[in-house]
Amino acid sequence: MDAARQESILKKRLQVFLTELLKFGTIKGFKNFAMYLRGREELVISVLNEPKSSQYIHTLEHVKSASTFKDPNRSGSLTSNNLPYDKRSLLISMRSQMNLTTAAVPKGVGLPPASPSDSETQPGDETSTLFLIAGYARYSCPYVWIRSNHQRLVKLMGEVETEKDSPLRLKSTASWKDRNVTLYDIIAELVKLNTYPAPQNPYELDMEYFSALPPAERVLETAAMIQTLKNVFLNTSDDKPYTGYVLEDLQMLMKMHFTTLKKLAQEGELSIVKQNQKQKSHPSSRPMRTGYSSQKYGQAPSSLNQAPDNYYAASKQSYTYSGY
Repeated sequence: MDAARQESILKKRLQVFLTELLKFGTIKGFKNFAMYLRGREELVISVLNEPKSSQYIHTLEHVKSASTFKDPNRSGSLTSNNLPYDKRSLLISMRSQMNLTTAAVPKGVGLPPASPSDSETQPGDETSTLFLIAGYARYSCPYVWIRSNHQRLVKLMGEVETEKDSPLRLKSTASWKDRNVTLYDIIAELVKLNTYPAPQNPYELDMEYFSALPPAERVLETAAMIQTLKNVFLNTSDDKPYTGYVLEDLQMLMKMHFTTLKKLAQEGELSIVKQNQKQKSHPSSRPMRTGYSSQKYGQAPSSLNQAPDNYYAASKQSYTYSGY
């Protein structure tokens, strides 16, 4: 495959990735992380360093709670058991960044984010770590950067400021150009990399969050999360041990969604039910129009006997078909 065709394919795949980013970035209700969109190409995600309560992950406030995480099945990739990581195993070196740059990137720059981590506007704390997931068009590939708590994740030495803005050497992003890697693969790897102990299911739901919502909001947010979990399940390979947990959460959330929907329908709180009730209680009082104007066409005959001889001539002629 020539370079031009490969670049075209990568650009199309990047557009698909950015579409995923826009949809996923607005979802709330995960237990292990919270996120928000920053422009079309960037997603800032706050991943818990250790288990916290549901209130913390959604409000980004420090709340103490007991740990409920279980040790996951281990694989050959990095896990939070190895914290802090050696920078050679976690960060892409400057030399490798030079080899990965495209023609759209000036020489000697490497693969920095759009803004340095020191200028991060999202307030950070010691209970979570911020990451930036971005799909910049100039790189033709998504990358991830640490935005807070660098020293917890990686042993930095020497030119610390330069290393802080080096992208992560993730298994998912490294193989993005060679196989079908999705945003869901990247986020799952980040949770496994950062949260200690690493949860069995990186996409574990916070059911307390959904239960606390008003019924009308709960229906909307559970519907959005159902579609999201469906995409996670369908786009994750079967060898990932957490797919079974995702399916269990999906079934549990669907039950909550339809239970709430049924309750709202019975109470007449659904907008479509309210609209139907309003139409039944206020029937239209407008008189029916026949479309006949006596002023324009003259008085209509009261019977066939009163009609002029040529009154129906035009009608008879107009309904004489010769095409059958």
